[in-house]
Amino acid sequence: MKVQLYAARINDVWSWQLTLHAPTDCQYWFEQYAADAGLVVFEPFVSLGQGQRMVEILKSAVIQVEADCMVKVRQAAEDIGLPSKEAMTAQVVGYRQWCSGQYPKVQLRSRVYGDLVEMCQGRALLLEELEQLVETSNELADLRANWPAYLQLAHLHGDVTITNGLLLQERREWRRLFKKVAGYSCKRCGSGSERMYMSDCVHCGQACPYCEECLTMGRVRSCSLLVLGGSRGIASGRVGVGDLSAYIEPWGLSDAQAHASGEGLRYLHEMESSSCSAGPREFLIWAVTGAGKTEMIFPFIHYTAARGGRVLIATPRKDVVLELQPRIQRAFAAYSVVTLYGGSAQRWEQGQITIATTHQLLRFHQAFDLVIIDEIDAYPYHNNPMLIYAAAKVCKPSGTTILLSATPPRAVRQAAERGKLPHVRVPVRYHKHPLPVPQLITTPMLRKSIASQSIPQSIVSRLEVSIARGAQVFVFVPNIGLVEPMVGLLRKKLLGGKAAVRVEGTSSKDASRTEKVQFFRDRDIRVLVTTTILERGVTVPQSDVFILDADSKLFDEAALVQMAGRAGRSKDDPYGKVYFAAAEVTKSQKEAVRQIRTMNRIARKRGFLQGGEK
Repeated sequence: MKVQLYAARINDVWSWQLTLHAPTDCQYWFEQYAADAGLVVFEPFVSLGQGQRMVEILKSAVIQVEADCMVKVRQAAEDIGLPSKEAMTAQVVGYRQWCSGQYPKVQLRSRVYGDLVEMCQGRALLLEELEQLVETSNELADLRANWPAYLQLAHLHGDVTITNGLLLQERREWRRLFKKVAGYSCKRCGSGSERMYMSDCVHCGQACPYCEECLTMGRVRSCSLLVLGGSRGIASGRVGVGDLSAYIEPWGLSDAQAHASGEGLRYLHEMESSSCSAGPREFLIWAVTGAGKTEMIFPFIHYTAARGGRVLIATPRKDVVLELQPRIQRAFAAYSVVTLYGGSAQRWEQGQITIATTHQLLRFHQAFDLVIIDEIDAYPYHNNPMLIYAAAKVCKPSGTTILLSATPPRAVRQAAERGKLPHVRVPVRYHKHPLPVPQLITTPMLRKSIASQSIPQSIVSRLEVSIARGAQVFVFVPNIGLVEPMVGLLRKKLLGGKAAVRVEGTSSKDASRTEKVQFFRDRDIRVLVTTTILERGVTVPQSDVFILDADSKLFDEAALVQMAGRAGRSKDDPYGKVYFAAAEVTKSQKEAVRQIRTMNRIARKRGFLQGGEK
């Protein structure tokens, strides 16, 4: 992206500016300040990245007369390595010259300007995305023909921010005798120098870095145009603490769910009433698997949307977005609901409630009053700095983020336990029965069983009991290579091969995974061998769970808790069985069992359980 550098003078005060459309800037300054203003406009145009670097250098320059501008600009151009053939020249523009028509006046329509500002609100857009957004409106032909002028005026008014894609950071490296070292970070995804790659750029005329981390969402270069839309505040009306129950009662929540929603609403109310904005406003709902997290967020959505606020529900996977959409649409029929994922038809629509995959958050900037992050411990969100950064920047400074998880990451869990993160625990499922506690079984390594074509009797007998009682059986194995061998062994050995029990396997590489999971739900498949790909998001009534090689390093505490959470989810079969089968008992197994027992103990202590642990 090419831009033009200029210096603006208001009386005796100078500032350095970049413009996409110089006539717009001339008109802006002279219409506001008349003869008190003066401009020095430089040519040739430079790339946005080069211009941004020159402005940073020139900010500290002392200017007294127009001639000083030229000296300082040439020095700045030399400092950033602009080719000598692009020597800067200057043109002084005064109020009288402008009035004489040297720069023609720009005729912009206020309605079109308002539409542009509205479309950009809360977004972070590259030039290509801005052009696509503009193309979505058939009524904005004037904007499509003259978008640089409209965008530049919006920037001057502070309704949008025009910047480049990468932030240049310079520091002194003591290991190199305090030599100045430059590094870049991506303004869209937050990635640092380790994810930057250099390549020749047509705009810069030299090597220019771009961000590899978020490349699938569009190439962000140092010279790329990045448009950050402004955001509106939520309605100023205040809600009394006593009125919060009105947002809970319509949803038919259980006692435990209502308690959690009430705590969250009180936190939202306190943050809204507080003038303190230091630090992120985050609240954790630590809810066991099958607790009904979706229903618990309804009061938060209701509270925010009813007062004109915008809500985001971010979830790791597209299939969860598609599953949530009809439920949210039915529950909040009075509000516009938009779903965003790769290939979404609603890509450029604005909704009061937005359901999106976490990658789609890169296209937003301080857009939402309430951000709900589902499954913060799940791939691809967990341990992904890019998505953590994206989730943080989409929330307005005055907004709040609700974190949902059955198995919070260790750092989050410790922050909650130490009182540094406001939170509430939901220790019981909606049916008010305790979580099934895993039983530990000592068995040989799975590869040995496969090699000898034998299954330990301790596993076979329990599988037979599960099938005899009519349960659907999850059999989890640590990696994809073990799925098919285990399927073959189970088909051969289970119930002597005499019973009509269908055994299948699936994994992330299985093109028929969705179909098999549906057959499993429909009971056409009774035993499903799988990997952690099905550790969450799948609810099958009357299920038992067998985790083989539970001592594998691939099965951490969170994975074991999530897999165990497939059992006992139905009110008609709340006491499903869970087995950890392994050659040894690991810390992860012990911690998983401890976490499940702790939740049951808390639930019993609070009076949430209607039955004893079995």
